[in-house]
Amino acid sequence: MRAAVVGGLLAFLGVFSGCASLGERLRQESLPPGAPSAGEVLAGLAANEEALKGFRATGTVIIQSPELESTQISRESSITFRPPLDLHVVGRKYGTRFVELTCSGLSFLIVLPTEKQFYYRPDGEKLHSVSTSQMAREMFQPEDWRDIPERRVRVAAYDQATQTATLQIFRNSRDKAPHRILVVRGTPWVVLENHLLDGQGNELAITSRSDYYSRDGALFPRRVESEFPGEDARMSFTMRRIDFGPVADDAVFDIGAKLSELKKRSYRQVDTLRSGGTAGAAQGDTGDGGYVDNFIDDEGMEKDTR
Repeated sequence: MRAAVVGGLLAFLGVFSGCASLGERLRQESLPPGAPSAGEVLAGLAANEEALKGFRATGTVIIQSPELESTQISRESSITFRPPLDLHVVGRKYGTRFVELTCSGLSFLIVLPTEKQFYYRPDGEKLHSVSTSQMAREMFQPEDWRDIPERRVRVAAYDQATQTATLQIFRNSRDKAPHRILVVRGTPWVVLENHLLDGQGNELAITSRSDYYSRDGALFPRRVESEFPGEDARMSFTMRRIDFGPVADDAVFDIGAKLSELKKRSYRQVDTLRSGGTAGAAQGDTGDGGYVDNFIDDEGMEKDTR
């Protein structure tokens, strides 16, 4: 079921040297009886996301990003998401916070509490192929499915035995190549794979969702993986103890208030979270590196390094 590349954040996020071209491979096929219409699938996806209305969860987070010294792993993480684009992740080790990520709209903030450092971009950041806000969106709410006209969606394939369908989504009716390809399973309809493409059909983001379970009339993936080949970035969530429902606590996503508190506590703004990075322009300071991070060695064992 999976494509050749398996589901990477910074920035949010595995490393692949090239970009696969999917846009040229998928062609309209003769669909078997019982194949869903594009409108049916879009309506099902929208209904499921509206039933979720956001969530809080605990679980394991793995982040690999050019802005981080090495792969960050936290098996004691908390994750909070509020549509359309508020995300808050706290990574802990042995009960101690070692990384905190907040994304709200275009802005994002990464804090390393043990090193009293933070990395902040008020208007997001356009990286090689995607922006940081796109990274967050791709993981949890890539599109407002109800806003996509059915004429811009093509059901390219359908497997009756597994009830899986492949959809091509076009930016407009004149485009010859899709900008998004979905593999969905029904019914009710959920996303298994989501590929974001550029105009040449190259993959910008690959997201997979799996281990769905049902609660309160909604289906939710307990595992979400995203890769961003052009950024050398990957982020995966394996979630447990999930609480659905609206997240009304604005303070969780208030980056402005968090920045004020960080400055009061003499945290240092840096331009990179890699060792030896320089401090932000406001501070005019030089980083000394050496923060504690986590990484996986070649045998897959988690280690600490200073």
